[in-house]
Amino acid sequence: MKVLIIDPQFFMRAGLIQILTNYANQPSIYEADSFEIAESYLAADDYDLIFLEMDLPDAEIRPALQRLKKVAPRTHIVLFTRPRSISEVRQVLATGVRSYLPKDSSAEQAKLAIRALLNGDRHIPDDPHLNEPRDKSSGAESFLSPRQLEIMQLLAQGLSNKEIANILGITEGTIRVHLSAIFKAIKVSNRTEATLWYLLRQKKLVD
Repeated sequence: MKVLIIDPQFFMRAGLIQILTNYANQPSIYEADSFEIAESYLAADDYDLIFLEMDLPDAEIRPALQRLKKVAPRTHIVLFTRPRSISEVRQVLATGVRSYLPKDSSAEQAKLAIRALLNGDRHIPDDPHLNEPRDKSSGAESFLSPRQLEIMQLLAQGLSNKEIANILGITEGTIRVHLSAIFKAIKVSNRTEATLWYLLRQKKLVD
């Protein structure tokens, strides 16, 4: 069993590794604190399981998943992240992610989930809302990832890249990467058009 954990948080990776080694028979576990490092591992070998955090320092979740599907089409991908809204989780599961393990799972829930995953089974928490039809709202959350939404909210307040980076604790270069992805996702060419697009959709939700 070969496992790749893609998560920027050391303690989260360490805790997951501990659980995996308790239940797997001599697993080979690799860690990546960025998507760039993960890609270097994936270029060299195949993996049975990939645990993926949604908030990566160098990649948006949707392009990252597209890349994973291309380089590791047969790998079982597990969304391993902090508690998210139902709509966010459904969006990711719709891309082909097979399983979801929230980071706030209890010890017993985590054990059951890991056992199922190691057996090749799918794991989705017992939440009926995950199977509800999607809301067909035209709000910004239908187009953008959680991090992109955070950036758009700040952009709409007229903040600069530097100010946004300071608030979110990331680099200006990362902000530029996010903005490029946002412009492409919503089909605009500059900050002014992006801000207008965002404000118009927020107004629709209010109205």
